[in-house]
Amino acid sequence: MAVETWPASLKQYVQDVFANCLLEKRDEAETQLRNLIIESHKAGTLLTTDWSEMDLPSACSGGSSRKKKKGKKNIFHPQNNILQQKISSEEEIKRLRRLRRFEEDAAQFRAENVSTPLNAMNLDGNNSNKTVIGTCRKLEKHYLRLTSAPDPATVRPLNVLQQTLELLKDKWKNEQNYTYICDQFKSMRQDLTVQRIKNEFTVQVYEIHARIALEKSDLGEYNQCQTQLKGLYASGISGHEMEFTAYRILYFLHTQNWADVNAAMANLTPEQKRNEFVQHALKVRSSLATANYHQFFILYKTAPNMGGYLMDHFCERERVQSLIILCKACRPTLPLSFIQNELAFDSEEDVIKFLQEQKANYLQENNGNRSLDAKAAYSALLEGSKKYKKIDIKGQVY
Repeated sequence: MAVETWPASLKQYVQDVFANCLLEKRDEAETQLRNLIIESHKAGTLLTTDWSEMDLPSACSGGSSRKKKKGKKNIFHPQNNILQQKISSEEEIKRLRRLRRFEEDAAQFRAENVSTPLNAMNLDGNNSNKTVIGTCRKLEKHYLRLTSAPDPATVRPLNVLQQTLELLKDKWKNEQNYTYICDQFKSMRQDLTVQRIKNEFTVQVYEIHARIALEKSDLGEYNQCQTQLKGLYASGISGHEMEFTAYRILYFLHTQNWADVNAAMANLTPEQKRNEFVQHALKVRSSLATANYHQFFILYKTAPNMGGYLMDHFCERERVQSLIILCKACRPTLPLSFIQNELAFDSEEDVIKFLQEQKANYLQENNGNRSLDAKAAYSALLEGSKKYKKIDIKGQVY
């Protein structure tokens, strides 16, 4: 699990552990901390635990508790007269000297190891300075989540992975078995990660996997690939950056994450804004911001690359919203042929199916021409729009 996704209380807990252990006990404290976090992750409680209430590992100085226990007095408190009488002034001076010496050691450790608590700490138990070099020659390999240090004998080197990619491209073209393809691509991505391979081939693997995931409506897998691609592009590795920048904007529009939309737009250079893929995504954003649904559905039908697959995920939501406006403005009826053309349906049968799903199929027929009772459908569409209010982290409505 990436350190960036840790809760704030866990990050502070890690800082506290390293701030409260002496230099000679640093390795012991790190081992205890690593085991604690791994066990919590396996138990599924890493994100739900209140780490501010957790005791520090035994390797930390001053015991394991970070908080004063109720009902107990601090022996250094000046009001504790009984205990003060038992402690001589000489012993008190020695205690203060030890405390001061520990604070100096801790301060020196923090100054020399600023990034150690979160970035350098290795939770997998292997030496993070050692790069695995794979020796496996098998082209196909199932994906298995690592629970220990990777074995080079089970990791494929770069030249083998390049052959694997060609094999998978042929298999996807001929067989279209997404379960198999997704498993194989995740295995490839894992082999690239443990060997720290970050080059144009890495970008190619993530781009192809992302496109296949979009085609099969797997937003969870697409999102993982998109996140990695953003970092790879930022490091200067070339690829189809503008294509995936446009996808990122469309994805944020699907999740209605306007803060990320604005951030993505702010990071665009003038040259990037002139790119046709990015321009299309920005026009989609503008059409939604201004409720220009006529323009939105024109853009939907002309989306470049795989943009149409992403827009499929929020097209239905926008159809409901646009039809609410139409039913409010156009009374008493709306011709189905008009709805078909305006909202980018392929046929009137698709319009009827959509209305049935929204429980708004109040149809009338006059001289063979079917139309929608706008007043009756309006309330049903308003109720149906409520299900699009919440979207999870994978971009799925719930």
